[in-house]
Amino acid sequence: MLLDALSRHLEGLAAERGGVLGVLPGLVADDSPGWIPAADLLREPYEGLLALVDETAARWNAPRHVAAALLWKTYGYWHTMPMVLGWALHRRVPLMHLEDTLVRPSAAGVTVAASRLTVAVLPDDPAAGTTTQATAATSATATTTTIGGTTAGTVITTVAEQFDVVVVPDLAAAIRAAILDGQRPFVRALSAVARVGERTLWGSTAEAVAHPLLTLGPYAEAARLLEEIGPPVAGLLAPDGDGYRRRTCCLWITLPDAEPCSSCCIPAARIS
Repeated sequence: MLLDALSRHLEGLAAERGGVLGVLPGLVADDSPGWIPAADLLREPYEGLLALVDETAARWNAPRHVAAALLWKTYGYWHTMPMVLGWALHRRVPLMHLEDTLVRPSAAGVTVAASRLTVAVLPDDPAAGTTTQATAATSATATTTTIGGTTAGTVITTVAEQFDVVVVPDLAAAIRAAILDGQRPFVRALSAVARVGERTLWGSTAEAVAHPLLTLGPYAEAARLLEEIGPPVAGLLAPDGDGYRRRTCCLWITLPDAEPCSSCCIPAARIS
C-alpha cells in the first residue's frame, strides 16, 4: 500500500496512547456509526459545530471562546498530523479535502477520517512513475487536478485503495492548499460564532505541524516545513532549546488549576 509506513507509525502511536488516537491509522473511514461530514458542521447557523464546542465546554468547564480554541487544537492537530508525518516519513502526503473529511466525537476529543483520500507525491516518486500500471491494474481513471489554483499533475483514481495519487512539484504547497481548503472554513466559523481570534487558532495548526515531527528529528526540520508552507502557519512558533514555543496562546492555561503546556507562550513567572 502507498502509505504503509505512515499507517504503521500511526498504529504505533495508537498503541502508545492506549488506543486513543484522533485519526484512524488507515486514514479512510470505517463503516462504524457516528461519522459526520465535516462540511455539514460549516452550514449556518452552525448547529453541529456549536454542539461540539459546547461538548468541549462541558468537558473542561470552559467558556465558549476557550472551548472553541480547545476544540480546534484537537481537530486541527488530527487533521494536520498525517500530512506532516507523511511528508517526513516518505515524502508522500495524504490530503483530506473538506468534502471528503468525516469527523466524530471520541476519547481523543474528535476523530477525523476521509471518505476518500488524495496522496500527493513528487515527480520522482515510484508511485508517480508507475501510473500506467496502476491505472491498468485497478481500472482507474486519469484526470488533471489543481493544487492551490494551479495545474498540479495527473491524478490516478485507485479504486481498491480508496485514494487518488496526485503528482506535485512542491509538497509544502500541497499541504498549504489542504490546510486552506480543510481548515480555513473552520477557523473562520469558530472565530465568528465563539469570538476567538483566528491567529490563536492558526497557532494551534502551526503547533500541529511541528509537534509530531519532534519525535522524528530536530525542530529545524519542522521550522523548515513551516516556512515552506508559509501563511497562515509560518511565524507562529519560535525555536526554544531543542523544541519550540508558541507565539499565540491555545487558551488552555485560562482554565482553573490548569498546568501550562510545555510550549506555552506565557512566561512561567507570569503563570505562577
